[in-house]
Amino acid sequence: MKVEMTYWVDEIGGKLERRELELKPFGYRMAPVTQWEMLIADEDITVEKGKPVILKVKPIYLPENTMVGPLSIMRHALGVVQDVVECGIPERVEDEKCINKVLFIPVESGEVKKDDLIGVLKVFYIRAGILNRIFGLNPPKVEIKREVTEANITWRDNGNVYRKRAKLDALGYTRSHIGVWEMLIADEDITVKKGDIVRVNIKEINLPPSTVVVPLSIMRNAYGTVLDVVELGRPKRVEDEKNLQQAIFLAVEDGKIEKGDLIGVISVYYVGLTEVESVIQEKSPERVRMIYRSGEGIIKKEVTVEPFGYKRSPVAKWEVLVADENKELRYGEPAVVKVKKVKVPPNTIVYPLHIMRHAYGTVVDIFCDCIPWRVEEGGVIQKVVFLPVMDGKIREGEMLGVLNFYNVEVGRLEKIRGWYSKWVKMSEKEFMAYVEGLQ
Repeated sequence: MKVEMTYWVDEIGGKLERRELELKPFGYRMAPVTQWEMLIADEDITVEKGKPVILKVKPIYLPENTMVGPLSIMRHALGVVQDVVECGIPERVEDEKCINKVLFIPVESGEVKKDDLIGVLKVFYIRAGILNRIFGLNPPKVEIKREVTEANITWRDNGNVYRKRAKLDALGYTRSHIGVWEMLIADEDITVKKGDIVRVNIKEINLPPSTVVVPLSIMRNAYGTVLDVVELGRPKRVEDEKNLQQAIFLAVEDGKIEKGDLIGVISVYYVGLTEVESVIQEKSPERVRMIYRSGEGIIKKEVTVEPFGYKRSPVAKWEVLVADENKELRYGEPAVVKVKKVKVPPNTIVYPLHIMRHAYGTVVDIFCDCIPWRVEEGGVIQKVVFLPVMDGKIREGEMLGVLNFYNVEVGRLEKIRGWYSKWVKMSEKEFMAYVEGLQ
């Protein structure tokens, strides 16, 4: 497949260039460990609620055969990291990389200070190959590093922003590829307008220790998409128990969210070696109101959702999102852009390949103007939600982003508990030997 890539040669907003790429069907195998890297502000900057900014961070240098993603749960008092920007021309996953900027979305107005912790980056180690050969690939050898750095931890309380200097341990974690889905259910009525970025109170969700969360892609609410989730108060470690009380919601059109509406879904992954009884708790079916589009307009439907989870394959593939229309962009205003059709097979979840792939912004979600399909059913991607960082124009044929496609096996909690128990029974020594490719 031939696509056109747009990028800034020198700096964001500087000299724009385009080049044609020939893309082949590639996939990869992941190592079951992930490294953390701290995103620390390298400048003072005033931010305004709802106005995305490109913010300088202290450079992070990544080895070849790595890909990245933000660690969810808001880490700065004023906003969230939606994506990251490479130093210069975006490189291939197989190449060494440098990250020196982030796309930061302010949820509140205020001052970001140099040395503030803006977010945390997850670094995944992979071995890439032609699609029909990836099942024969061995996981890459991984050398997890340990670095201690200092930064300002920030949080809000009663409208005030607090900062505390802290030592941060940039470790890594073992990843089980096993998780459950948690529904984000609005716990208040709130009116939104297109482009609004708002905090929505949700029915509280308890997260067991040693879990990480990732918003499940493909819009679950007709009015917009969830960018991140929030635990009020001082940020906690992954190892700690947490309670989520809010979701950060980007409105793609005017509307009203009502108490009981489903606004999004998060995947909750188990990491580290923890007793299964302490993490996979019994849950009852939940009644929720789905809000979606159809030919008749906005439909509201009450449904009962059973508690489900999944086991994700360590083998995945990439699918490219290519614009199928020309589209004018306005800074900070989400645009729904047609893309060349991408089929999502049954039992597949999608996750963005982070690092901005278009000069003017990033894809924040898959737009759904139908009943959101279940993971077990699959569907077709025809539109995306694109968030511009400046005025500009998308041209037909340009690459907007890349998606990771993961095959999953879906099951009820009893089955999830069995999968997790088997995984935990692997000794730490055996597991690390596997990670290093020594078995």
